[in-house]
Amino acid sequence: MSAVQEFNTLDGFISEMKKLEITKIAFSEVNERRAEQTKDDLLEVVVIREVTLKSYKDSVIYKYFEKNENLNTLYDRLVSEGFEVKRINNNIT
Repeated sequence: MSAVQEFNTLDGFISEMKKLEITKIAFSEVNERRAEQTKDDLLEVVVIREVTLKSYKDSVIYKYFEKNENLNTLYDRLVSEGFEVKRINNNIT
């Protein structure tokens, strides 16, 4: 069975990936507008921009989640750090 290790900071995630010599990261992103109930009697369209970074080694799944207005900046940082990053679109629509 796999264990899951979640990180609170991007720097912590990147540091651990380098320490473990993990070079491949899944970049699972959501970037869309969704209807959400913001009050008891109000439904609004809101913009959802978030990413979950995932990697795997020795039966351990490493994860980092963040809501971010600029997903491309985060993607570019990972690539510039030397990672092979696979973008995965998790939009509902």
